[in-house]
Amino acid sequence: MSHLKLNDFCFPVVERQVAVDDVQSPVVDWENPNTYIPARNHKAIVREDTSELISIVKDSYNVIPNEVLINKLLHFLATSSEPFRIDPTHSFVQDNRMRLQITFPDLSLQDSESEIPLSLFLHNSYDMSEGVRFYFGAIRAICSNGMVFGEILGKYYSKHTCGFELEDFASRLEEAKSYFPAIQNRIDQLQMLPATEQLVEQVSDRISKRLADQVLETQQIRQLSQWQLLNRVTHYISHDVDKPTRARHQQSVSRIFGL
Repeated sequence: MSHLKLNDFCFPVVERQVAVDDVQSPVVDWENPNTYIPARNHKAIVREDTSELISIVKDSYNVIPNEVLINKLLHFLATSSEPFRIDPTHSFVQDNRMRLQITFPDLSLQDSESEIPLSLFLHNSYDMSEGVRFYFGAIRAICSNGMVFGEILGKYYSKHTCGFELEDFASRLEEAKSYFPAIQNRIDQLQMLPATEQLVEQVSDRISKRLADQVLETQQIRQLSQWQLLNRVTHYISHDVDKPTRARHQQSVSRIFGL
């Protein structure tokens, strides 16, 4: 997604009644309403512009459209004093779920080689795979490696049965900014600490055995710092893993390296 179009995220969705075949009818004729009955406690989520079925969910499921979330976020950003850009690097949209990355170029951390601007990753789904959530992380300028600061900053999560307020973005951004010294200190520590075989084993178990083998193959582990190891891992995730899968791996990296 080299050119991000927000319209692609904001397609209309509608709820439709779900019907099942009547087990008392020997032959199901979907043109004949007498051969099927409404399903109880469930409904369909349908993409209105294409009539594509997205998911079957419980009646209690409260659809929160991507458009509503994105408009709330953009409204907050428009009234915020922080410069931002809508970043395609780790953004994606599918019928059932999406992830939108916002990067704040003036809110940067630093390692010995590169600036690391803060990013916000907004998630939503229409199939109960996840609620509304957003994570703060960063993107390393020199190589577009994405990372999540889940251990230090935590994350926001709302089930679709709950509300979502504009103030959530503002308060969480201020909280993230207040933790910058702690994050920078952790980055500095990782640059000083030597990588260990135990860390590589965790990478192998939680992310990719092939990646762990590549790290050991190209350079002896004792020659790497933990930050160098982390950047090899995040480079792999950011360039060799499909976008819909990256968030899960980035969260694993956050836990392994204490970010």
